[in-house]
Amino acid sequence: MSYTPKQIPLEEFDSTVRSNYVEVSSAALGGEVIACSDDFFAAKENLIKPGPSISLKGQFGPNGALYDGWESRRHNPEFDWVIIRLATPSSSISYVDIDTSHFSGNEAPQSQIFALSSSTISSLKSKNKPGKITPFTEGWEEILPVVDLGPNSRHIFELDQEGKKGQWSVLMVRMMPDGGMARFRAFGIPTSLEIPTTLPENYKSTEAIDLLSPLIGGRIISCSDANFSPPQNLLLPGRGIDMSDGWETRRSQHQRGKYSSSGPLANQERKEWVIAKLGVEGLISYVEVDTAFHPGNYPVACAIEATYITNDTDILNAEWTTIVEKKPLGPHRQHYFDIERSVKEGSVWSHIRYTIYPDGGSKRVRIFGYPLSPSATITPKDELALPVLPLTVEAFKSFGQVIQGFSLPTSAPKGIPVTMANQGTAFKFHRMGKINESYPDGVGKPGGVFVGSVKTANRLDISEGVKFKIDLLERHPYTTQAFIPLGRSANSPPPGSYIVVVALNGTDDKPDLKTVRAFLATAAQGVSFDAGTWHHSLFTVGGDLEYAIVERGTPDPSSLAYVEKVAPSISTYIQIPPFPPKTVPSQTTLTALVPHPATAHLNATLVSPEVIIQANGVLSSKPPQSQRSLTNGSISVSEPVLITPENFSTFGHIITTSPSSTHKDSESSPDGKTTKNNCLAPVISTYPEETGAITGISVFRATKKVGLERGKVFDIRYLERHPFTSQTFLPMGKAEWAGKSEETLETGGEFLVIVAEDAPDGKPDPETVKSFILPPNMGLCYAPGIWHHPVLILDSTIDLACIETQIATGLHDSDERDCELLSWEGTEIFGQVSVPL
Repeated sequence: MSYTPKQIPLEEFDSTVRSNYVEVSSAALGGEVIACSDDFFAAKENLIKPGPSISLKGQFGPNGALYDGWESRRHNPEFDWVIIRLATPSSSISYVDIDTSHFSGNEAPQSQIFALSSSTISSLKSKNKPGKITPFTEGWEEILPVVDLGPNSRHIFELDQEGKKGQWSVLMVRMMPDGGMARFRAFGIPTSLEIPTTLPENYKSTEAIDLLSPLIGGRIISCSDANFSPPQNLLLPGRGIDMSDGWETRRSQHQRGKYSSSGPLANQERKEWVIAKLGVEGLISYVEVDTAFHPGNYPVACAIEATYITNDTDILNAEWTTIVEKKPLGPHRQHYFDIERSVKEGSVWSHIRYTIYPDGGSKRVRIFGYPLSPSATITPKDELALPVLPLTVEAFKSFGQVIQGFSLPTSAPKGIPVTMANQGTAFKFHRMGKINESYPDGVGKPGGVFVGSVKTANRLDISEGVKFKIDLLERHPYTTQAFIPLGRSANSPPPGSYIVVVALNGTDDKPDLKTVRAFLATAAQGVSFDAGTWHHSLFTVGGDLEYAIVERGTPDPSSLAYVEKVAPSISTYIQIPPFPPKTVPSQTTLTALVPHPATAHLNATLVSPEVIIQANGVLSSKPPQSQRSLTNGSISVSEPVLITPENFSTFGHIITTSPSSTHKDSESSPDGKTTKNNCLAPVISTYPEETGAITGISVFRATKKVGLERGKVFDIRYLERHPFTSQTFLPMGKAEWAGKSEETLETGGEFLVIVAEDAPDGKPDPETVKSFILPPNMGLCYAPGIWHHPVLILDSTIDLACIETQIATGLHDSDERDCELLSWEGTEIFGQVSVPL
């Protein structure tokens, strides 16, 4: 039955009404235009695009003037139509926004809307009549009678109770008789999920859902500021397309605006906030905060609170509970935060407040948990059950450092300088990991910091997910300890991952279980535990891994000064999710943030040439058994050999899980699944103390050098040496947690190593040039003062963890004491290397 629709003023709708509903027709949420009668002039898909229509005045295509909307041909005797499948399978519709912006003289004069209910769609399927939905499909119901439209304006209509109470799946929008519409938006409340009154005892082993998803009714209630982009964007699926589709506030500059000395928030901590209603009330397990496409304007930190109220109007008097304490954020990254241990188990929430400090832009907020009625009662267990979340720099910051490369230099964690390196073939992320040791005199065996190796077999199949008990935590009171997964040789099975469980020290000098957290690290991520951080011993899952380990050399394992182990004071379990995940969330490729054109080649996809696979899995071409040089006129041409601890001993050390037979400092775990080789390479620094040089772990994202081709001769034009420091390079693993981490690098890649000995004048001797192939599952350590070519990568981009001591920090120009670089220009070269196929 027709009715007279009420037209709502735009200001009233945008300021007080819109935030109470979900735009269920939006393409951003999954709405889709599935058919139309005619879109000769402007495509039907434009109708439900998320952004406002833009003017294309003066632009023409082969069919005529261009419009950012839907436009049909002229002279339709009846009407044109478009059919829209809503983003949600079932939703009420309370308001529609019919927008004719930029259409003036060719706007649709009138419109009318029909809908198909979810029950009608189900009935058609049960009758084997699903087919294509057309205007002739049975069951269309009018939800908006014929209304008049004007040019270049938005028209907001409130529907009657039939529209508001319905459970609609598909809409048909008519233009009468023809013309153009810029946008069409339908606002409603998705049909609620059935809220359970109980949960199974093992509910944490099931996959949590996003309780804030607009597809189940999550929506923004209010916010403190939305100067650049609205908070509704926080709830959209995916990771967006650029900076525009997030929530961004104005700058809360010091002593200006609302924080000025006389402003309403004078002397308060600067912050902005958003309040959102969960689509369905329930328990909260963990939170995701994404800052994608906000590389220089992301918030410094965030906090999340939750409350339970039965009516949105009670929000002003709500009592808020902190579920995520103030945590640091980083640029262009997904962050995952476990809820605080102080939150009572079984607490049910209806709303959240997301607070950022002091201001900035966020892309998405997701609240993962389990729908549950507030009347339900969950009996707390005398145990901890931790979700295992993706490892991120910011979430791990209290416990140590994450060592990894990033696809974009702008993704570097705050405080990590990034510079170009190695003649433009690498980005260097400076000092991502600390190396410290502070043993008292006479404690433990003598010795400095060394690099060793660890080879571990898979300890747990996590393909289906598993609950695992944590029996022991350990700490190293006087030394940092870093684990860095090594790469994989050719033909190796996919790498495993590893579980990191950490806790801060408590007032009783035991692990503070209020701070315990669990993470899953991929093979592309290393960790460095701060001295005194309680952590679980190395725990490899889902496949085998090889690691480099950086710690105080030759420790005394029997001494509590080296390692102390304790059992958690209450039963502690971790819930490991299936990995690799069985379902991969859709993820937009992040292409909007690209390096300067001058460095764009650093992220180019490299195609690996055909190679010969040796029995040992090394990419090489019949390496000779001993080093030899070919002669090209007066220039020696070196032919690389496979590197070994023996043939490289003149120049430094090799980090490998298969060390020389003369290496005796090794140990194995009782079950035989882990073998550790201690002290394979020393970390050496002879800098004078007054230089302020610091030892740390950096990461080079190293790419192939132009002119370095397999099967061709490579001219040696650069050599360098580091007089005061050893320099260790560790090819890192390649892996990802799809949709939740940095994207994996292309497989493959080897390191071409070129070295030379000193001539009598202290310069490199061209007669002593030697070259080696370093496979991706081995690292090397140049001794101080060794002449070597800057990093040369064959085939594929590699992240190289680099352990070195430097005066330069990356914040200023290089210090000449760190590195002596020689170069040869024009026709002059130092030597040549015959690069193997």
